[in-house]
Amino acid sequence: MKVWSEIKKEFRADGSLRDIYVEEIDPALWEIFIEGVRLSVYRYEFTHGGVSVEFPNDFTEIKRLQETNPTTLAIWLNSKIQVNCHFFVETEIELDISPRDIVGEHEYQILVVFIEWTSSILKERVILTHENTQDQVILSVG
Repeated sequence: MKVWSEIKKEFRADGSLRDIYVEEIDPALWEIFIEGVRLSVYRYEFTHGGVSVEFPNDFTEIKRLQETNPTTLAIWLNSKIQVNCHFFVETEIELDISPRDIVGEHEYQILVVFIEWTSSILKERVILTHENTQDQVILSVG
């Protein structure tokens, strides 16, 4: 695992986000992720069309909601670090995080714990990249 001194340059605010990916998955893994978030220690909020609504029980329901308005799942890793999931495609979990939230070793460790947690519940590789650049891996777990 990379230490903060090796990786801090990757979190310089440059106007773009950082992405967390779980690639080549299927709806069953989406269900595990959704249930994992529900049962986790993390605070979360699900919105549909910008309005807070009850977090659906399954990926199929989320995709149905997206037919009328965008959906977002906001997950707070602590009071300041927010990760967002937009449920773009069935075959990949993509979450984004602002590099402005990762300002030091402490915040970096909180992010690493989340990435490790995600990898452990899904039993899949989880990568952190610059926005929309899956081939430029900053960090990989699993």
